Amino acid sequence: MELVNSNKITQSIKEKLSQIEARDNIRILYACESGSRAWGFASPDSDYDVRFVYMRPVQDYLKVNELPDFIDAELNEVYDINGWDLKKFFKQLYKSNPVIFEWADSPIVYKTTPDWEKVKAVMNDYICKRSMIRHYLGLAKSTMKKYLTSETITYKKYFYILRAVLAASWVFYNDTWAPTEYSKLAGAEITSEDENDFEEMQNDLYEKKAFNSEKATGKRNQGLECFINNRIAIINIGIQDVGKRVFDWEKLDQVFLEVAGGNNG
Repeated sequence: MELVNSNKITQSIKEKLSQIEARDNIRILYACESGSRAWGFASPDSDYDVRFVYMRPVQDYLKVNELPDFIDAELNEVYDINGWDLKKFFKQLYKSNPVIFEWADSPIVYKTTPDWEKVKAVMNDYICKRSMIRHYLGLAKSTMKKYLTSETITYKKYFYILRAVLAASWVFYNDTWAPTEYSKLAGAEITSEDENDFEEMQNDLYEKKAFNSEKATGKRNQGLECFINNRIAIINIGIQDVGKRVFDWEKLDQVFLEVAGGNNG
C-alpha cells in the first residue's frame, strides 16, 4: 500500500480533504480510493471515488440533537467524495460489511493516521464469512438480473459481476476478507477445469475495458457466463454449512473511546 502523491488530481483530492476537515470541524483518520480505480479496472473516463473515515470533536457526540454520521462532500463528473463517522464505520464493521474491508485494503491511500491503525487492528475480529459471501453473491446476482437482459453488455458490468463472484469465492476458500484489487482475486487458484479459457476471456475483457469509455458495450460471452454461474452454484451449496458469527461491541467501544480521547477539538 502506498500513499499517493504524484499527480495533479491526487493533490487536488488532498486539498479537498483538508477543506472538508476545516469546513465540517472533523478530523479525517483515513481516506482512500474505492470503486474501479481501487479495483484496478478503471476506464479512461472513470471518476474518482474517494471515501474517508472521520471523527468529530468529542463534545459533538454528547449533543442531544445528534449530528449526521456521514458527509456527502462532492459529486460531479470527476469526483465522488463522501465519508463516514467512525461510529457509523464501526456499526458496519459489527455487521461485517465487506465494503469497509475493501476501503481498508485499498491500494490508493490519500491519508492515514496512527488512530486509523488502531481501527484497522480490530477489523480481523469482525469477519463473518457467511455475511460477506452473501453480500458478494447478492451483488453478483442483482447485477446479472439487471444487465444480462440483451445480446450485449457494458464491459464494466461483466467486471462488476466477476469481481463479486471471485470475492465470494476468496472468502469461501480462505476465511479472510477479499483483497480489493481485482488482479489478486483473479490470480488466486481457480479450481474450474476451464482455467485457461477463463484467463483468456478475462484478459480480453480487461483490454476492452481499459481502452474504452465507461459505457462501451460488446457481445455477451457465454463461456464467461458459464464460469460465473458454475462458481455461484458451487458457493451456494457450500455456504449452507457456514454459520453466522455473533460479535460483541466491547472492542469497538474501547477503540472508539481511545480515538475520541485524542480528538477533543
